[in-house]
Amino acid sequence: MAATTRASKPTRARRGRGSALLELALVAPILVFLLFGMIDFGRALLARHAITSLSREAANLESRGTTFPDTLQAILQSSGSLDLAGHGYVVLTAVTRDGNGNLRITQQEAAGGHPAPSRVGTLGGGPVTLPNSGVPLVNQTLYVAEVFLDFAPVTPIGSMLGSTLPSSWYDVAFF
Repeated sequence: MAATTRASKPTRARRGRGSALLELALVAPILVFLLFGMIDFGRALLARHAITSLSREAANLESRGTTFPDTLQAILQSSGSLDLAGHGYVVLTAVTRDGNGNLRITQQEAAGGHPAPSRVGTLGGGPVTLPNSGVPLVNQTLYVAEVFLDFAPVTPIGSMLGSTLPSSWYDVAFF
């Protein structure tokens, strides 16, 4: 009777190891999916926060009298791992309302690695698009900073699920 008991103990241990391996095989893909999702979503949140901060910083620098070339250089250097010099674009614009009430772009400069058209307008004519038609007031200047970013996920989770984050991101700030 002792021999039978000894033989059954290793069998139970082997069965326990087999079920643990099966459970791991079932749970591991879900954990990897969650990990990849957290990585891309976390990077996306960080990038979105960064371009919002950069656009505000640029518009603030413009409104305080910093030259456009100095502002562009500061923003491109401040972009850090986003690398706006290679994967983004910054457009700085000064919009003035003349005595007749017409909006006019008086200065515009841009820099970055991926040129993108300004959504406010272009220097030298054409319509000026602002979110509030009452700003700026007559004979005042509104400074606009637009930041564009080409975002690329680092994990294949989006393509595996059939949906991805936007590849081009945009933020604008007005001062």
